[in-house]
Amino acid sequence: MARIPLLDENDPATPAEARERLLEAKRSRGKLINIYRAMANRPEALAAFTTLAATVYRAGSTLAPQHGELAYLTATAVNDCFY
Repeated sequence: MARIPLLDENDPATPAEARERLLEAKRSRGKLINIYRAMANRPEALAAFTTLAATVYRAGSTLAPQHGELAYLTATAVNDCFY
């Protein structure tokens, strides 16, 4: 059981600012993972994280998004990282 509530962008009880940030993250990433849902409890933290991720991982990249994702997954597997 999660100790930090995972907010859902489709739940009417989710605060408007959190819902907006979740929808922005979903548009930029294509889907939402639980780290985004947890960070939505502090919408400003989610906004900062998505800006950082976009800057570090996507800005100015010559890779297509699906190839970048494949590189991240490969590095994760090679380094025995578990999420």
